[in-house]
Amino acid sequence: MHNLLALVLVGAACALVLTLLTHVSLMHVLGRRPRGGPTPPLSVLKPLCGIDPGLYENLASFARQDYPEFELVCGAEDVRDPALRVARQVQRDFPHAAIRIVTGAAARAGMNPKVRNLIGLSAHARYEHHLISDSNVRARPDYLRAMAAELADPRVGLVSSVLCGTGGATLGARLENLHLATFVARTVCGADALLSYPCVVGKSMLYKRSDLAKVGGFSLVSDVLAEDYVLGTAFSAAGFRVALSSHVLATVTGERTTAQFMLRHLRWCQMRRQLNGALYLGELLLQPMLWLFALALSLALGARPLGLPAATWACLIGAAVLVRTLSDMLVVRAVRGSPPSIFELLLLVFKDLAIWGIWLLGALSRRVAWRGHTFLIGPGSRLTSLPSPKARPAGARAALRA
Repeated sequence: MHNLLALVLVGAACALVLTLLTHVSLMHVLGRRPRGGPTPPLSVLKPLCGIDPGLYENLASFARQDYPEFELVCGAEDVRDPALRVARQVQRDFPHAAIRIVTGAAARAGMNPKVRNLIGLSAHARYEHHLISDSNVRARPDYLRAMAAELADPRVGLVSSVLCGTGGATLGARLENLHLATFVARTVCGADALLSYPCVVGKSMLYKRSDLAKVGGFSLVSDVLAEDYVLGTAFSAAGFRVALSSHVLATVTGERTTAQFMLRHLRWCQMRRQLNGALYLGELLLQPMLWLFALALSLALGARPLGLPAATWACLIGAAVLVRTLSDMLVVRAVRGSPPSIFELLLLVFKDLAIWGIWLLGALSRRVAWRGHTFLIGPGSRLTSLPSPKARPAGARAALRA
């Protein structure tokens, strides 16, 4: 019992230290202001699959980019995909923008449907520099300039972004947006600033076609779930620098249910466990709420660590919760530009406790549901296809697209 209590105390202390370190890391990354850099012609690859919330405005935000020369290459595997109609409407509404629409599956087979789509899109791309951009992101007009500015360092082979969730008034959408602005943003910035470790999120990746070929090309990631992470580590292993842009990119969440939020992050947890088990275990130290809750529970059961009275421990736990809350307030404000409401602060506490239940499930499960397909996930996030059930309720199908 004493050993377990000592573990909780050490865990809580380490988690609070990491709260402060990742807070400073995030502020450091977002505080960087790259000077004007190169503006090479860009091919923006937009893989489409169904109509994402706000899809028209998402695509239109790229047609409005303030950048000298670029093209949008949009496409879907299914020629009947309704997202193609939206892309064609954007093409008609922005005749000045170079927008190309590609349909049909790539000849190269693979388990990852996004990568299959990207293989086809890249084959039609005109320029050497490619920027992969998911269909649910919405960019400010200076996004392309900010990404390209990182190429001023000749060592840079891959550039990625910090994400901010926006849109959606449902509980699941708000949980998703808060998780992106706190846990995900802290992790990405902390890995970059503290460890110089590539933690790439595939919604925004800029690279040269020739450099991608040097590290193995899309064939390297055609059968894995975490194509972004694997590509980031491959670029790093090949001697390239993986840069993190200070430009925060918005991802439009839409009216997501709580079940969709949980399924999405269960998939992400399973993926991270298969990529690096040690780092996955270390995630227990990235948020202190679990440890503080365990400490409060032990006090309620009569434990008195270090011989201090209960009132003293209550004050210490309260101070720790206040530190974490103030940090989250400042982090959310820095990432999305506005502080969280009182309700959102309460949601953050709930989310931080609930996410570790998802973390535990991710540590035990190998079955992944993604885009209507069912896979087993193995080491390196490699996918093995499983037969999908013949029929699913409409709500279940929607949850799988989370």
